[in-house]
Amino acid sequence: MSDTVVRLKTIADLQTESVKFYIDAYQRGYRWTRNEVRDLLDDIREFSQVKKPDDGAFYCLQPIIVTRKEDGDGWKVIDGQQRLTTLYLIYSFYHVIFGNFFSSPMPFQLSYNNKDRLEKCITTFVEKHFTNSEDVLREMASYEDDIDCHYILEAYSCICDFFQKLMQDPYTQHEINDMKKIFDVSMKIIWYELVDCDVSKEVSVFSKINMGKIALTNAELIKALLLKKDGNPSDAMSSMQMNIAVKWDEIEAQLSEQGFWSFLVNEKKDEMTYATRIDFIFRVMARELNEGILKKANDTYPNEESYTVSETVNREKFSFYVFSNYVRLLLKHPDENRNEDQNYIESIWDGVCEYYRMFKDWYKNVHWYHMIGFLVETSDRQYIDQILELSNLYREGSGQSGEGHKDHFERELRNRIAKQIFGDLQKPTRKDCRDFITGLDYQNNPRDIRKTLLLYNIAYLEACQENGRFPFEKYKDETWDLEHINAVSDTRPDDDRRDSDDNPRRQWLLKTKEVPELEKIVTADGKPVKELVEKILNEKLYLAKQQPDTRDFIQVYEAVINYFGGTGEPDNTIGNLTLLDGGTNRSYKNDVFPLKRKTIL
Repeated sequence: MSDTVVRLKTIADLQTESVKFYIDAYQRGYRWTRNEVRDLLDDIREFSQVKKPDDGAFYCLQPIIVTRKEDGDGWKVIDGQQRLTTLYLIYSFYHVIFGNFFSSPMPFQLSYNNKDRLEKCITTFVEKHFTNSEDVLREMASYEDDIDCHYILEAYSCICDFFQKLMQDPYTQHEINDMKKIFDVSMKIIWYELVDCDVSKEVSVFSKINMGKIALTNAELIKALLLKKDGNPSDAMSSMQMNIAVKWDEIEAQLSEQGFWSFLVNEKKDEMTYATRIDFIFRVMARELNEGILKKANDTYPNEESYTVSETVNREKFSFYVFSNYVRLLLKHPDENRNEDQNYIESIWDGVCEYYRMFKDWYKNVHWYHMIGFLVETSDRQYIDQILELSNLYREGSGQSGEGHKDHFERELRNRIAKQIFGDLQKPTRKDCRDFITGLDYQNNPRDIRKTLLLYNIAYLEACQENGRFPFEKYKDETWDLEHINAVSDTRPDDDRRDSDDNPRRQWLLKTKEVPELEKIVTADGKPVKELVEKILNEKLYLAKQQPDTRDFIQVYEAVINYFGGTGEPDNTIGNLTLLDGGTNRSYKNDVFPLKRKTIL
């Protein structure tokens, strides 16, 4: 992709700049259905009702990708025409219903190459003062042979229905004005500009977008902030940006190593939220900036537009919005000793590199790797908070009584692990630990047992293998069951009447034959189980038609289960529990303990 510039713009900005958008002929026509139009209107309506005055929250549309027209008069839209056209239709409706009270012009101009009829259709709504879907439906007859116009008319009809419903209820009439305020100043468009983009590059970018090969992730948008080349950058800035591009690839490669990635990030394989791995660093930094520097800036500059970003409202592009506001802060209040652009680029990139170096330091120390990996895993969905807390802890420096930086950090990690396991139990003694663990019960404390067994696995590996690393990537990629070692209750195989090799009772008998202890086991009436198993198999006594109540099979089954501790009170203590991957756990079904053990080994 060519050089880029990225920024946030409001509708008011477009209006002030008298922006003209141009849709070229190579693009497909407008294709939003009533569903997409209604989703946008519902989102804005909901946002307008939850937003509080001056809370700094804003609603952000997905990026639009533009480039300057060859004659300099306006902007070619490479991606985003559906959103822009829908906004234009919404503002058309506002023009109609507000009439003379709506003195401002349309927020931007929109034109289509070689689609005069479509342009005429779009202007019809204002010219004929359409305010309800019945007017639109009558107009459809004039454009029934034009698919582009059909979708435009459907979209405007949906807009009419939506606002008419609000106008008819005195309790919701005010929401029309509330939404207008959001559209004007609290909705922001991610303006992604391709600089010096000729026609061939423009069409190439459009094709890649429509084939799904370009996704403007948080990282891509932030990269555009850092590597922009509009104007005449100094040699120092160009050199710095080149170094950023090289280091960027190195960081992405390191984070792509599963062992490195998995101890830091608690995202299961099917829930991955990071299109690129460096997005993770930006997300952590964004949270820190938003809750620190930007929050402080709101207090320092109360008369300026709010700098903080609502993560709840703008979750998908939260990181980019935070960095965009951080850039706005640094440009508005720059360090006088440095070039403005270089100021914010260095500030952001220094933060990225600091986190990267810190994560590498954590990874290289095997003890820290294990402790941090455990804390991240057991933090569940709050792992970003855990990473932020650990980052601040790491930066604290030395502890008390001359304690070194590393010793202090490691001691604090151990304290946090103790809190994860023992909760509010302060400085637990050996007896406290023993009492806590022996008191764990499968029915009442499954979550605590899971955490304890995970920690046991990590500690056991570290004790047995010098520099061995627990494979967090495997733990996260598989489903792990909390499984009883000696089963609490065994389900006797079905009385299946199939006379075939895969009869479940026959299968159970064949596996049980392999148990070494079988010759020691006798039935309740003193019969040797090993001999009885052979008889049942040879004579097919596991089938009801061969032995109506299959009493021999039942005797054998109960004798074997009793011998391996399958009866009596269920043992739900941690000593009878283990973490076992789901595939193995389900593979041995009703096997007795020695066969389960053999399968696991």
